[in-house]
Amino acid sequence: MTLSTEQLNQLKSNYANEIIDAMDLNDLMMMCHDLIMDSYMECTEEQMQEEVEDLYSEDMWEQLVEGVTN
Repeated sequence: MTLSTEQLNQLKSNYANEIIDAMDLNDLMMMCHDLIMDSYMECTEEQMQEEVEDLYSEDMWEQLVEGVTN
């Protein structure tokens, strides 16, 4: 049997939901952390600063920098 694109996408979504349903909160948090880290791995310091300041604030950027430089 060959699934249509729509059927394959629905199968993928159903499978993702099965995986998520089997996870506890710590598993979900670890997965979320890993996905976020993967998305930032190629970012430069300048790109990270822009991201943090756009989403939060300059103060947040300064706090994060202080946290890794002290």
